[in-house]
Amino acid sequence: MSESAVPATAEPTHHHTGRRVLVNTGALTSASLWRIGMSFILQVLIARRLGVDGLGHYTIALAYLNVSQVIAELGLPTLLVRDLAQHPTHRRSYFRWLLGIQLVTSVLTWMGLITLTFVLPFAPVTAMSLWLVGASLPLYAITSASETLFQAGERMELVMGVEVLVNTLILVFSIGVLWSGGNELMLIAVIIVTQAISALLCLVLLARSGILAAPQEHVHVQLESLLRRTMPFFGLSLSDVLLQRLDILLLSFVAGPTVTGIYSAAYNVVRVLMKLIQSFWKALYPTLSRLHRQTRERYDRLSALSLRFGLVAVLPVAAIGFGVAPELLNLLFGGDYGASARAYQILIWAAPLFLIEVYATTLLMIEHQLRASLWISVVHILGTVLLLPPLTQLLGANGAALAVVLAGSLGSALSLYLLHKMRLPLRVKRFWGLGIATVAAGLVAFFLPAFWLATAALAATVYLVLCWATGVLTVGDFQTLRRTLLSSEAK
Repeated sequence: MSESAVPATAEPTHHHTGRRVLVNTGALTSASLWRIGMSFILQVLIARRLGVDGLGHYTIALAYLNVSQVIAELGLPTLLVRDLAQHPTHRRSYFRWLLGIQLVTSVLTWMGLITLTFVLPFAPVTAMSLWLVGASLPLYAITSASETLFQAGERMELVMGVEVLVNTLILVFSIGVLWSGGNELMLIAVIIVTQAISALLCLVLLARSGILAAPQEHVHVQLESLLRRTMPFFGLSLSDVLLQRLDILLLSFVAGPTVTGIYSAAYNVVRVLMKLIQSFWKALYPTLSRLHRQTRERYDRLSALSLRFGLVAVLPVAAIGFGVAPELLNLLFGGDYGASARAYQILIWAAPLFLIEVYATTLLMIEHQLRASLWISVVHILGTVLLLPPLTQLLGANGAALAVVLAGSLGSALSLYLLHKMRLPLRVKRFWGLGIATVAAGLVAFFLPAFWLATAALAATVYLVLCWATGVLTVGDFQTLRRTLLSSEAK
């Protein structure tokens, strides 16, 4: 039987829940890794073919594009993923409204970009880049609306397929442009073409996937109410993109290109781990939203286990990365990147703090505590704004990295306070054992005089042995996780 024949209101079995969590996490993680990899390769090629100025123009255009996409979405995808995961028969009605709203806001945002080029003193190439990159926004609106339904239907493999194809095409077409003597504006044109392909592909997949299959209810949507409900989600989305761009923007004003370049080399590596963390919680978000409505016990259990296993995975990466930083940065970038390695050794500890922040933000959104979730991001952003300029002036790139970690500490501290106050799942079993294992792995990776890959493998082994010996990981934990995901009990 084809998927389109499956009623949209059918509740997933618990075996299906477990498989779907694994597929969703794997799909979004794979798509995120692929996107990061393609972007990194492309930026290296642009820097080599067009020089620093060419890379600068392209990076500025992408930064404005990312912010513009968030503005055009108005936070609606996050709101509707939650709501439509719980009410699948409303998908068709809300899709029409979602697509219509985002098409209007994307055109208005494009006009805003054009206006900025007359107000701010941009170089001619940068101004033209912003004119061109805005043309992709209406096409992005179609992709965004379609992927919202894919996520609400827990079909992240469709999101992965679109993302992998489009980012591959961007790299392939851009290489063709660069090797034929093209410039930055032609690279922006590649973004427009590939976004058109993405929009068309999403519409085809939406029609063939059965996500909008009957039965569907006609829902009277009040625009004013919808926009009012989405504002907290918009604030969260905007704060998220600012968190990703704010450090670089501030460094461009307070430090200059040299310090920014040193910091960026370290940040690009840490960013991979950050994106994996985001993908992990983004994949769990619709499943947790559904379980919150259906079975509170399983929701609490899956939330707590996800936090615990997330920390178990991220902490050794941070500790081992701290130890092998010089060799790792040299392998990735070549040459002498000692200054970037020192910044990386500080910056990598922002990753576990970020894990806690995203966990808290995800649960607070599911619990409809949107203002509390937004405050976490606000505190983090304010911490970055207040700490990064003076610490950068004092310590250079290391100061910038330290400021980012301290700002993350503020955000994670508020996250822990809010989780405790609202009695949401928080307890991590044998956290002391996890701390001992993390410190031991970091010391082995830092002091062992061996080839970095062998050092990392030995440190990882030490970490796993200590986690097992102290009871951080047990056979029962994996059995509990399996029962939580694959339980066949009728609810």
